[in-house]
Amino acid sequence: MSNLTSALLPLLLLAACAAARAGDGEAPPKPERVVYAWFPADMNDWSTAAVDWSALTHICFRSAVVQADGTLKIGGGCDPEKIKALVAEAHAHKVKVCVLVWGSGRKAADAYLAEHAKTFADEVLKFLKEYGLDGVNLDDETWQEHNEVAGDSNRDRVNLLFKTLHDTLKAANPAYHISYAAPPVISADDKYGAAWLDFKTIVRHVDHITFMSYCMFTPTIGWTGSAQPVRGGGKVGAHARDYDTVIKDYLEATGGAKEKLVLGLGLHRGGNEWTVSSDKPLAGIYPLLAKPRKLTAAEAAEQAKRHGRRFDPEQQAPGTATRITTSSCRAGTRTTSPSPPSSSSPANTASPASASGSSTARPSPPPPSSS
Repeated sequence: MSNLTSALLPLLLLAACAAARAGDGEAPPKPERVVYAWFPADMNDWSTAAVDWSALTHICFRSAVVQADGTLKIGGGCDPEKIKALVAEAHAHKVKVCVLVWGSGRKAADAYLAEHAKTFADEVLKFLKEYGLDGVNLDDETWQEHNEVAGDSNRDRVNLLFKTLHDTLKAANPAYHISYAAPPVISADDKYGAAWLDFKTIVRHVDHITFMSYCMFTPTIGWTGSAQPVRGGGKVGAHARDYDTVIKDYLEATGGAKEKLVLGLGLHRGGNEWTVSSDKPLAGIYPLLAKPRKLTAAEAAEQAKRHGRRFDPEQQAPGTATRITTSSCRAGTRTTSPSPPSSSSPANTASPASASGSSTARPSPPPPSSS
């Protein structure tokens, strides 16, 4: 697949789906190829000169922001003219355009979940019609299990929000696309997992779940190694953080809805550097010998050039480059697009595109404590 410039398209999402079940005697339908990209990386740069449109099926621009009363406001440095220009160009290349809807904070999220689900759905529909868009990617990362406005759980309220959004948009146009940018960790075995969400219900009301598996790690996660391991990732408690595990978690959580699952890959997002007492992958970083340092993509590429390309066979991903000092070992890892899981994995992926440049980091789950 041709190159994408990650300064423009920081995140590429590849369909982690296989053919839906077919009836007896019927050949299974060909899996739908779905490739999302979030745009732009630099909110001040809406140039599309480097975009290879043939690599994409959907592009989600940033952003609209949902308010406490359920209304939407344009955010993220975009304006009506930029949106219209992007839509015209994308549609000329037969690429669908979705708006990425962000949250504005937990208090606002609790308010619109408790009282304004229908207002929100109507606002999204109005926004899609105004700009000639093809759908919405909902990415409110401020939701919590307990709703402080209503004084009860948000589980059923999130379900209602997706149902209301689905019913409103599909009644207006069945082709409108609905996707959910979902948490990277959802297992109850991981103490930071968003296990309270009801994915078996949510998945019925969306076209795809784009789970953000590229942000399973922070520099203080607790160990060294790849930020995007395919298998053999480090563990929080008994739960591993790697692509193989997160795919299995989502298959279980959605009741096997593999045709709706989209695996998130980060393209050249940089890396982390730690000072540790061991040069082995997955070495523990606590007690801290020095504060972990995030590396830009350029810094990570320079370190990889200096130390050589490394591959960790346990994690099946780019590994660590080490620099031995008199008192400690400094381990730095660069993050690149890992190879997708093999065809024997629970879900198949399309081949990832390569990219160059730096990207904008997105929020990650909180790190485990140093204990």
